[in-house]
Amino acid sequence: MNELDAIDLKILSILQKDGRITTLRLAERVGLSPTPCARRVRHLETEGFISQYVAVLNSNKLNAGLDVFVSVRLRSQATAEYEKFERRINDFDEVVGCYLLAGNFDYLLHVKLPDVGSIAEFTRGRLNAIDAVSETHSIISVQRLKQSSAIPLWPVRKGAR
Repeated sequence: MNELDAIDLKILSILQKDGRITTLRLAERVGLSPTPCARRVRHLETEGFISQYVAVLNSNKLNAGLDVFVSVRLRSQATAEYEKFERRINDFDEVVGCYLLAGNFDYLLHVKLPDVGSIAEFTRGRLNAIDAVSETHSIISVQRLKQSSAIPLWPVRKGAR
């Protein structure tokens, strides 16, 4: 089979909303018996369509309710500067997303912090301490209107990365 079929997509849709669903319940919801359903899930895992199972935590209850988006410009476009930054940024637990950009800045960081006072500590004390960093620009989110770990699902070829 070269493409994900409707059942595969339904399995993925259900699992990304409820990763703890039992195989029996999942099979009922997609219209399969448990054994073929479990085989399909294992295949989706093996092929990399399912990369991990996680618990989504409530950041407000865990003192990490402030979302800050930080644009980062490097000192130069040299490969060594990118590598230096990327090695260091992976050590920052408060950075929950890091994206390489095209445009005026080199990276966009999604940072989870406890409060506004911690922004300066993070940017001055940690982020700007990376030699490769030339400039940062922070944007504070005042309200999260939507948050989801679910991705939209369209038919996908199984050979896709």
